[in-house]
Amino acid sequence: MPAFEYRAQDANGRNCRGLQEADSARHARQLLRERGLRLSHLGAVRKNRQGASHAQSGIRLGASELALLTRQLSTLIHAGLPLDEALLAVSAQSEKRRLSQLLAAVRSRVLEGHTLAAALSAFPKAFTELFRATVAAGERSGHLGHVLEQLADYSEARQASHQKIQLALVYPLILLVASLSIVGFLLGYVVPDVVKIYINSGQPLPVLTRAMIAISDGLRSHGGLLLMGLLA
Repeated sequence: MPAFEYRAQDANGRNCRGLQEADSARHARQLLRERGLRLSHLGAVRKNRQGASHAQSGIRLGASELALLTRQLSTLIHAGLPLDEALLAVSAQSEKRRLSQLLAAVRSRVLEGHTLAAALSAFPKAFTELFRATVAAGERSGHLGHVLEQLADYSEARQASHQKIQLALVYPLILLVASLSIVGFLLGYVVPDVVKIYINSGQPLPVLTRAMIAISDGLRSHGGLLLMGLLA
């Protein structure tokens, strides 16, 4: 079923935009009017060879978004809701416009006769090959709801693992930044004062001391460039 992007105002005068599936532009306008929307723009969504719009085919989903979406679909399918109605319900409940449009496009392909796995294949950046293959296996076995539930568990576990890894890296990162800051301060401000004492004594300096002085001079001369390079 064709999809149309729209911009409109609701009954409270607030601007809104979204995606409306309809047989034609006239049908889309009628559906939007029935929802109490005052239409200001309506345009057909351009699709690629797989039936997805160019903007939608590049959508990426975070681990939390994918886990929530999969969990909602699993719950609705376990409740006996047909797949297309489950997709419509999840799309309507989503507060994120891009996610709602993505689900509407997936539902459109399902209504055209594609399997869910085939519909998801139009969005490779949102649904990985492993995700699609698992969904296909669930459809073939007739246990799609159970498979989606397991995929939701897997996505949530993966998200939890990523969060633990990120938290584990915070402390070493803080230590690294603190260490570099202390060393930079010593080389930039403390070492030059100590060097003056050695120079005034008139004694030859050891190799390590001369190397430290060279590093200190280089840091004071090019510290800004070095900092920019580290940040980059």
